[in-house]
Amino acid sequence: MRATMARTSWCAAILVLIISSWVNALGPLVTAPGAIIQGSTIFTDGANISGHVDWAVFNNTPGSFPYSGGYSPSAGEYAYAYQIFVDAGSAQISSFAVAMNGPADNIGNFTDLGGVAPISQVLISGDSAKWTFSELTEQTNSRGLVFSSPERPETTFGSVIDHGATAFVIPLYSPQSHDVPEPATAGLVMLGCAMLGFRRSR
Repeated sequence: MRATMARTSWCAAILVLIISSWVNALGPLVTAPGAIIQGSTIFTDGANISGHVDWAVFNNTPGSFPYSGGYSPSAGEYAYAYQIFVDAGSAQISSFAVAMNGPADNIGNFTDLGGVAPISQVLISGDSAKWTFSELTEQTNSRGLVFSSPERPETTFGSVIDHGATAFVIPLYSPQSHDVPEPATAGLVMLGCAMLGFRRSR
């Protein structure tokens, strides 16, 4: 009986340590105030690269976006923010893209979180937002990456590209068109996957 209780106590202590270390490891986006939804999603491309993307969607009321380093959300719109962390691997991330089928605008990045600045950023409203990098390597992270949208978030996906290979980041959140019937959404997501894969060679 005592042995069982001792094992239970040790298991509980180990679980608390694991949870504590996970909570301490959360990035600032995952704990930022003003967000309506936030989290972190891992990605991996075998031995080439692995990491995670922290993300948050901030409310569409003035002052909800807590950062000021070079970006202001469009008035009355949600701010969709992401930050890439390269945890391990010999490859270098050349781009990060987020799929969407809702409207978006005002793509940018902000300096409050530190990190590597993108060398370009392109947004095609209703299709994707994409940031490219020249030196996002192991144990580095990007700046905060952001765009605005009038639409609320729904589950979607993203991708990181290294050495010409694609690692998908699922799930992420991005603006979605609420006029699209639900059966069509799955088809759009599949088409988006194919298009992001096709773009990896660009």
